[in-house]
Amino acid sequence: MSIVTTFEAVPSRLFAIYAALFDSDSGEVKDRIEAWATPPSLRSRGGEEGESTTTLFSNTLAEARRLGLVEEVEGKLRLTNDARGGGRKGSDSEPHFISFMRRTLFNPDRAADTKQAGYMVALSWFLSSSPLRPMNFSKEPINELRALLGENASKFEISDYASWQSFLYWGRYLGFATIVGGGNNPDDVTSRRVIPDPVKAIESALPAIYSDVDDLPVEQFLTRLSAIYPVFETGSVRQDFEAMRLNPDPDDDKRLSITTSMALQRLADRQRLSMSGVADAASRILDFGSRQERVSRIALKAAA
Repeated sequence: MSIVTTFEAVPSRLFAIYAALFDSDSGEVKDRIEAWATPPSLRSRGGEEGESTTTLFSNTLAEARRLGLVEEVEGKLRLTNDARGGGRKGSDSEPHFISFMRRTLFNPDRAADTKQAGYMVALSWFLSSSPLRPMNFSKEPINELRALLGENASKFEISDYASWQSFLYWGRYLGFATIVGGGNNPDDVTSRRVIPDPVKAIESALPAIYSDVDDLPVEQFLTRLSAIYPVFETGSVRQDFEAMRLNPDPDDDKRLSITTSMALQRLADRQRLSMSGVADAASRILDFGSRQERVSRIALKAAA
């Protein structure tokens, strides 16, 4: 099981458990956390007579334990020290939750230990897709994955509607996707479309990428970005994904995906980055679909 295959463990439910425990140093009994995290109308479902448990809560809690988010000590649930991340009682808990999830999901060894490795593999495929062709929110892309990857499609854990939506909810929450459509009816999923959009994820990594300099050759920028998120070009998980493809593109070693190219350009448009080409310097090709540009250096600009 993982955050993709445990469809109950969407970001809002895992964060509800995290936030409920964040201000408690000694922990809370399970029934009290369930009461906070589960609507009263659902509490009697999924358990034996007299029990106060639901599939929604129990499966979400099981995933929280698998992730190393919570532990049980002397009959009480509490956050692990790693999950708390130095956060103090009374402070905003969500940045600490997001930081923990990123540390867990984007470290290959840690992701493997917590049974989450499939998420990065699927995200590598997602980021290699084109934002110029939005995907259907309500239709899992298993046929497309099989055509692209053959038997390797099973490694992506996206096998049905529920796992596809779980993947997308986490992609949006962590800054890799945008979900649009639905009109005035939020329950209308048939008209929703999904766009690979890692602008927020890349922007969150900029302080670490430029911790010691404010201007980098494009290859060094990509190396530092992929050390944080191995799902981008030059990253170990992205390279594993590219090796799975039945028909790899021979130009992929020089050209960035349209998704990465457009995200970098949007950050440049927002005055967060500047990109330049230098004659005779090593460069990458930015692919915008209808046009291409070369970039040799990427520099950090002042925060907006």
